[in-house]
Amino acid sequence: MRDYRISVAGTGYVGLSMATLLSQHHHVTAVDVIPEKVEMINARRSPIQDEYIEKYLAEKTLDLTATLDGRSAYSGADFVVIAAPTNYDPVRNYFDTSHVEEVIDLVLEANPDAVMVVKSTVPVGYCLPKDTKQLLANYADVPQNMMTAIVESNRTRKDFIAGQVLKKAIIANRYDPCLDDVKGKVYTRDIFNRD
Repeated sequence: MRDYRISVAGTGYVGLSMATLLSQHHHVTAVDVIPEKVEMINARRSPIQDEYIEKYLAEKTLDLTATLDGRSAYSGADFVVIAAPTNYDPVRNYFDTSHVEEVIDLVLEANPDAVMVVKSTVPVGYCLPKDTKQLLANYADVPQNMMTAIVESNRTRKDFIAGQVLKKAIIANRYDPCLDDVKGKVYTRDIFNRD
């Protein structure tokens, strides 16, 4: 099994659970903008309250480091898991995806060959830049244990669980016309395109 270098952008619940699970088998660099969170992770203390994350950090052998330097972390990564915050503004009825887009832009500058996996909550109809979608759709060597870790992190959050994640696939909540150029690789819970 190949040892991948994985960066995780954001150390909230989603990002830190991904980083913790993936670092059991791969080198993971967690990136955050809050120095105190980075210090806590490097000291093997969880900056968020979660029984499993706290236990893994304290008891498991993890290849995990945290940094404030996203450019450096992304430049050497095979994969970048994006778990940046997307805050909802109920007054404007708007999801702020600017942090996700900032990470995508920085990854494309620092390492355009890295595969990006977006785990951030994004609004229905949100489309990644076409180059990013194509890169995800055409990448043939996504490691099975990375996909397993993604599914496992979903189980811990009681989210929708994909029974099996296929290589060369894009998993979408709903089908959207912005995916037409990669339609043959899209899997969605809405197989009739009605939802």
